[in-house]
Amino acid sequence: MTVSYWRRTTRLGEIRCDTAVLGGGIVGVSAALALERAGVDALVVERHTIGAGASTRNAGFLMRGAADNYEIARRDYGPPLARHLWRWSEETLQGLLDEGIDRLPMFRRVPSCLLALEEVELAELRRSSDMLAADGFDVGWIEPGSLAADDDAWRSGRVLGGLLNPNDASANPREVLELLAGKLRREPLLHQEAFALSLTADGVAVRTADALVRCRRVLVCLNAYTPLLLPTLAGLLRPNRGQMIAVDAGPLRLGRSYYANRGGEYFRQPDPATIVVGGRRRFFEQQERTRDDQTADNLQADLEDFAASILGQRRPVKARWAGVMAFTPDGLPLVGPLEPSARLWLCSACHGHGMSLGHRTARAAVEEMLGGPASPFPLSRLGPLPSVDPKGP
Repeated sequence: MTVSYWRRTTRLGEIRCDTAVLGGGIVGVSAALALERAGVDALVVERHTIGAGASTRNAGFLMRGAADNYEIARRDYGPPLARHLWRWSEETLQGLLDEGIDRLPMFRRVPSCLLALEEVELAELRRSSDMLAADGFDVGWIEPGSLAADDDAWRSGRVLGGLLNPNDASANPREVLELLAGKLRREPLLHQEAFALSLTADGVAVRTADALVRCRRVLVCLNAYTPLLLPTLAGLLRPNRGQMIAVDAGPLRLGRSYYANRGGEYFRQPDPATIVVGGRRRFFEQQERTRDDQTADNLQADLEDFAASILGQRRPVKARWAGVMAFTPDGLPLVGPLEPSARLWLCSACHGHGMSLGHRTARAAVEEMLGGPASPFPLSRLGPLPSVDPKGP
């Protein structure tokens, strides 16, 4: 996005705060809450409305872990960090429960299940189940046929087995964001895109469409849109579009939230009349590396085919949408200062798992910013940080 000369005004004047949080998604709002509760005057700056991006365009999974299974995470990140990441997601859910999401109309305390549709993944999930149990996690296993009577995800005959996260949940992400934002003491600055940053003698100046925000420091929580403001970070934050459909459930009933094909596809039933289905991005990777949040006909048709294959029948589509995520080179979030004076900070890229990791990750970023321990996801792990060159006029 760009802001035209004609759109730039000073009608809101100069606005001051201690910390400006750029981005009103799950990470930005959670960070602002944590800052306020630590006694810091924080201001959320958002170019649209709260949660207008991927934070209200996801499937509403509040599940443990990440897209890949536990065995792959242990292999790629090492056992200690994988274990930490899985605990981190459990702490995220508990943190949101502490905020009261269990009182939201569409909150469900429903298990999630990682489905094996191929023999290779079946073996991975069995080993993952054993590893989770050995590391002290509550885990279950489902055999084919055992749920066919009460869960239509198993009627197609495609499922070979499933790893169960018994303590997970799901929610309407819009309701979650509205709940969290409603707890902020300082009203967010909405419909104000931040289009330029400059480091000053005593802090940072943020230029928005109608205001100049002066602050001591900035926490950038723009996710896939970060490189539009900080272009040198483009190699660390790659946009990826995720697409979804909602179909009429008809007589179908799902008792769990489901991930399949190592998180490549996912589906759940938020209410008796609806099943939401997402994924298939890996079959259209080049096409989906975009910040365009419009749906694409070819992927949407593929989603319909997948839904019909896993549900055993083709159901009418009620809605279509897309959202843009940020992926990092190693699939983990990015948290930490962006330059030596620690006036610019980054908290971003939960790799498509913002609902399951974002709230806790934001809290960790704030703790580090205020002098606490460093997060387990430092920027330094990816090598020397590119020189930060904030976007000017």
